[in-house]
Amino acid sequence: MELDYNLYALFETVGLVQAITLGMLLIFMNKNKYRSTLFLGIFLILFGLETIPIVLDALNAYPLYPELYLLPFDFFWLHFPIFYIYVHQICIFSNEKAKYWVLYPGIAAFIAQIAVFFLPYTTKVAITASVGYDIYFSCKVLYGLSIGIYTLRLLFKHKIEVRNYFSLLESKELTWARIFLFYNISGSIVYTVFSTTIANSLLAKIFFATFDLILIYWVSYHGVQQRNILSLLAKKQHFEDLSPKLSGKMDLPALSDDSLQRLMQRIDDLMRNSEPFTNNDLTIMDLGKELETHPKRISTAINMICHQNFNAYVNRFRIRKAEKLLGSEAYAHLSIEGIGNEVGFHSKSAFYSAFKKYNGTTPYKYKENVMV
Repeated sequence: MELDYNLYALFETVGLVQAITLGMLLIFMNKNKYRSTLFLGIFLILFGLETIPIVLDALNAYPLYPELYLLPFDFFWLHFPIFYIYVHQICIFSNEKAKYWVLYPGIAAFIAQIAVFFLPYTTKVAITASVGYDIYFSCKVLYGLSIGIYTLRLLFKHKIEVRNYFSLLESKELTWARIFLFYNISGSIVYTVFSTTIANSLLAKIFFATFDLILIYWVSYHGVQQRNILSLLAKKQHFEDLSPKLSGKMDLPALSDDSLQRLMQRIDDLMRNSEPFTNNDLTIMDLGKELETHPKRISTAINMICHQNFNAYVNRFRIRKAEKLLGSEAYAHLSIEGIGNEVGFHSKSAFYSAFKKYNGTTPYKYKENVMV
């Protein structure tokens, strides 16, 4: 009997090598103070190690090496919890205490796997054929998916909060992490169904191996680029001492309705007179400095009085100025993208999206109509 070298084993081996290599790279990059990639690197390494039993099975290695059966590399218990820890470290809530207890079931499962691994081969075969093992498998999947959904919930809360602090949202909403989780959760569900129905389909196996490769590169590419969101606020030196408290519970006394109205008037006056919104990287920290007011108060005033988040509030002023420039002969020499840059949008796509949201048409069509 020989090892069965096949296309599926090749795909899984490529995924194994790439996941471990990229995971080690991300861990090395954790030395950069602006990156929190340690847990993401661990996630990828465990993701890669988990394919080793799959590769061995694809190679038909267990009849030759029965002692390798049930290697303790089933890390599904840890996949989503480790990714949750990573997300927590880079999101706007990173100053709050992470729930490291989500790792405990995975650690316990790993210890149990080690104990089972050293049992005789026949005993291990009997364990995998038992009802108890089926229950273990179901609990593993349900726990992993529940933590994945919990992480999605954290990301949606993060998205809402980010819009209360930044006018430039690019790379701050963690959209890539939401997409990754969505596809990983969906893929895990489909794979679980597949493993109990068409487990011997080579085409399906290659599809899932390719799917895993895409996920590995997706999360690695974005993980390398992603910075901790609070660090982007902390670079505003004039409020650096406040940045650890921004997303946490504040002990500021509540303002009366009249006080909120007066504060909102000051904010509106600043926006109209000084036009700070033309800075495409404007944050609520900048307004806090100008008004000598805590950013949390400014956010509260905008939310309560205007019923908008900070990002939408700033974009409203940008669109109003863009409307004036689009209808002005003095700015006719500027392209549509140039107009967007002039009023504070960082890209043409962001300008078009915001303009259409407020006016129901594109800047180009709006300019055509006003210039007639």
